Amino acid sequence: MNIVNYIKEKGLKRTILVIYQYKIDIVIQKMLYLFLKNKELKNIIIIESHNDFDAEGGAFYDYLIKKGYNEKYKIIWLLKHKVNKKFKLPYNVRYFYIFKPSIMKDYYINIAKIFTADNFITPKLRDEQKSFFFRHGAGGLKNTKGIGRIPSTVDYILGMCEDYSDIERDQLSMSENDKRLVYLGFPSHDVLLSDNHDELKKITDNKFRKVVLWMPTFRKGGGYNRNDSEREQPLGIPLINDIKEYENLNELLNNSNVLLIIKIHPMQNLEDLKIYDTSNIKVLTGDKVKQIRVDNYRLMSCCDAMISDYSGAAYEFIQLDRPLAYVLSDVNDYKLGFVVDDIEPLIAGKEIYNFKDLQDFINDVVLEKDEYKEKREKLRNIFYKYHDTNNCKRIVEFMGL
Repeated sequence: MNIVNYIKEKGLKRTILVIYQYKIDIVIQKMLYLFLKNKELKNIIIIESHNDFDAEGGAFYDYLIKKGYNEKYKIIWLLKHKVNKKFKLPYNVRYFYIFKPSIMKDYYINIAKIFTADNFITPKLRDEQKSFFFRHGAGGLKNTKGIGRIPSTVDYILGMCEDYSDIERDQLSMSENDKRLVYLGFPSHDVLLSDNHDELKKITDNKFRKVVLWMPTFRKGGGYNRNDSEREQPLGIPLINDIKEYENLNELLNNSNVLLIIKIHPMQNLEDLKIYDTSNIKVLTGDKVKQIRVDNYRLMSCCDAMISDYSGAAYEFIQLDRPLAYVLSDVNDYKLGFVVDDIEPLIAGKEIYNFKDLQDFINDVVLEKDEYKEKREKLRNIFYKYHDTNNCKRIVEFMGL
């Protein structure tokens, strides 16, 4: 990095932040490597997840603790968010912050046997170390090719299914000769396909006839003024155009005794968010999710139906074989494009373009009308090799723990 040019392009504040969050650790790691490169690797597993203790890394960690692997292996968490100093971890588990320099953290990175990452990949330093990219969810409709780069230091990448591998390879910018995709299942699906009926109690004590989860994909925010849709979202979510329409939605839900949970993407810009809790709508922002400790996959498993759009959330919920709908109101304004030119064959539920379509889907859920079941089951088998709760077990066996 030419620091003078970088300062001119990004500014002094951004340059200092990059040096502090990334470059200092790299220097420390390289210095320690000179002394540790010939030392035997230790029984250490380093884990990173999408939003700390969640998603794939979180589910894998929970399995390791449940099965007592922390007796043999020291587990190191790399966190993005600050935790309370009184925060207690199980025996032989420690945490460090990814974006804060630490000699001890860099020491462990030099001698750990296993790395796993959902999102931010810490490059391994030695050939004999093994690095696994778990990803932070299944592939969806949106084109994410080129947004993230998978380093050559990653040894294995969790794949969905051989039948879907052409699209996966394209999205991950992998050549046909790249053999790093392994089909073991996703740790989070062990949670998704388990009994998690108590998760709803974190959100409400009320009983409803049906519960529908709406998870709009990320469109605007991310810290770098990113905006993936050219269509304005007056209330900070797609489809709903004004407060009157939002109130009408709540009335429809109330009349049918349906709860709608709208879970906002953790990276979404909240300045534009104008929706709020009502009698039959609960809004979960990233902060709220952390406050009440809601897990995406446990929550999905409690819901009777899902509304999604272009994100991978729909293609995880499909494992439950329950009704799905896709909000496509800004399909012609979505900047990222899609994984294929014609998305129709990959859509496993009702397409929602306007408020009337949304009403119809909710009514179908209430009446248990499920006209897309056959197509959903067919796509489910194309997307995933496994539909059980043995994914973590397969990964542990593959790692040789």
